[in-house]
Amino acid sequence: MLSVTSLDAGMLYAETPEMPMHTMGVVILEPSPDESLFEVLRRRLEERMHLLAPLRRRVIQGPLELGDPHWIEDPAFDLDHHLRRAAIRSPGSLRELSEFVGDYAGQLLERSKPLWELVFAEGLESGRVALVAKVHHAAMDGGQIVAILLSSLFDPSPDGRSIPPRRESWRPDPEPTLAWFAADTARSLASRPLRALRAIGALAGKAAQATRSPRARREDAARLFEAPATPFNGALTPYRSVALADVSFDDLKETKRAFGTTINDVVLAASCGALRSWLLAHGGLPERPLMVSVPVAVRAHDSSDQAAGNRVSMVLVHLPVQIEDPIERLLTIRAETQRAKAEHRQARGDVLQEFAGVLTDITLPWLLIHAMELYSSSHAADQLPIPWNLVISNLPGPPVPLYCGAAKLLRVYPLGPVAQGSGLNLTVLSSMGRLCLGAMACKDMVPDLEDLAVGFVDACEELRRLAESRVR
Repeated sequence: MLSVTSLDAGMLYAETPEMPMHTMGVVILEPSPDESLFEVLRRRLEERMHLLAPLRRRVIQGPLELGDPHWIEDPAFDLDHHLRRAAIRSPGSLRELSEFVGDYAGQLLERSKPLWELVFAEGLESGRVALVAKVHHAAMDGGQIVAILLSSLFDPSPDGRSIPPRRESWRPDPEPTLAWFAADTARSLASRPLRALRAIGALAGKAAQATRSPRARREDAARLFEAPATPFNGALTPYRSVALADVSFDDLKETKRAFGTTINDVVLAASCGALRSWLLAHGGLPERPLMVSVPVAVRAHDSSDQAAGNRVSMVLVHLPVQIEDPIERLLTIRAETQRAKAEHRQARGDVLQEFAGVLTDITLPWLLIHAMELYSSSHAADQLPIPWNLVISNLPGPPVPLYCGAAKLLRVYPLGPVAQGSGLNLTVLSSMGRLCLGAMACKDMVPDLEDLAVGFVDACEELRRLAESRVR
């Protein structure tokens, strides 16, 4: 049995029907006619489940929601509860797949089971198949899904690879008794004040350190709750839309080299260009630059940390959608990200984890859960200031070809959740020469989401042409 970290617990408490807190991924495969890919996939899961330990764990919490949540090795674990088949409607293009994934994205995962599902979606054009993964953010962050799920289920060759068997038989945890819950709740309540003081002290130390930094006095730095109003900011509804697109990764690297930026700068600049076009078509540009939250992994690379929950921080970046010239936008963003990364290094720590520790330790789970339910059902996000306009994430993917049996992996589209106040998430992942974009949005807030994905592709192409001209 494992304790749920403060940040992961916060994601569990925050979830409502209007705000599912799962991360998703869409994998496109070219199957072989000589084998049943579904059976190969199921066999892989059965044989390699010991490499996917977080997927066997179920969250438990006392009946009064006063104590801390825990992960247990689910004694009722059944693969049939998590792996299912579906059919994409004809003609099976990326648009029909996106519609299916959007509808599926709005459905909550069942808390009575381990928090993940994998849908084997057939009916894509050219005989291709999609694997649609849904994993609760409390169980794995996006980086873990890529690193653990893909590396466990896929091989660098159609011939497969030798997987060491589990060292000992899997033993599920027994269901906790009411007496255990009572004792654990008493322990949690007794230790909560000390934990809160430690978290407050750590957070206060970071704030004092940031205040002493010369960078903290910059008037133009991006700050929370200074985001301008846009159509995709406000209270969420339960419905989701999804758009998928991909571009040449080599083209992005060419752009990066030509202008002396990073790949992430190019992604942000292309997103900025796409958002500018979308906003002009949907009510006009805001007076101020958009405020973007960019997640940053703070996970250590040792094996012990790979089993931990979410280890992410964030930086805030302005997106200058008011600037018409693409090169000026890119160079402005480069300066922004350099500033933001320097401030993040100065902070030196997992601020999100420490803030979550303060929030979860100074109050009770019951209170947080019902406060989020009230906040969501009352549409309070329509009236209160928003911390940022949207989230843009950049995940590294596998650089080499991968296979599930004889089926070749073609594309991996990542999808991150949206939050109250911020109804749009853009996530990209580089893999095998392509940069894949997954756009997730609140369907009632962001019409024509596909236009945003098309705009991202167009913006990447425009930057490539400008880079080519600059090199000449």
